[in-house]
Amino acid sequence: MPESYRRPTAKMMAAVRRYLAENLCDPADLTPEETGVRPQLRHGARDGVEGVADAVRAIPDALNDIFSRLKHRIDRTDETFSACLLRLIEERGMTEVEAYRCAGLDRTFFSKICTDQDFCPKSRVVYAFIFILRLDLDEARDLLARAGFTISPARPYDLVMEFCIMEGYDIATVNGILYEMGMDVL
Repeated sequence: MPESYRRPTAKMMAAVRRYLAENLCDPADLTPEETGVRPQLRHGARDGVEGVADAVRAIPDALNDIFSRLKHRIDRTDETFSACLLRLIEERGMTEVEAYRCAGLDRTFFSKICTDQDFCPKSRVVYAFIFILRLDLDEARDLLARAGFTISPARPYDLVMEFCIMEGYDIATVNGILYEMGMDVL
């Protein structure tokens, strides 16, 4: 095992495996809302041509409503991933240098995260910052969402991350668990 990892105890590994067994779901079990897949319209929702005509007439109103809500969301200024990350680093009393070094990043890559407001790193980088900054589950989900990710109940890697966040493990322990489970480390 590499030096930067802390070997997890057998009890810790058993707890992670138990959490996976209890929470890992089959992607087929997810609802369309959970997967982001839109359900297809069923034929015969309303009998005859009138039902189709009503549906066609309702499209412009529905589209206007959708566009109005979408424009409102786009116009609303919200904290970007990089702004949120920098705020969290400051709130935790860390320097930027401490944070990116502990996350295993170089200065150039961290600079790209900070200066390019549209840049979002891979999920493993986001998870590294989550453990470096000791975020709770709500804060972690928020930071992941700002980078365009979520914790999926259908991915063992995500469930291991969720478990480790809830347990408050440090990054060395998390890497040890990932290594023992044959998963990519942070």
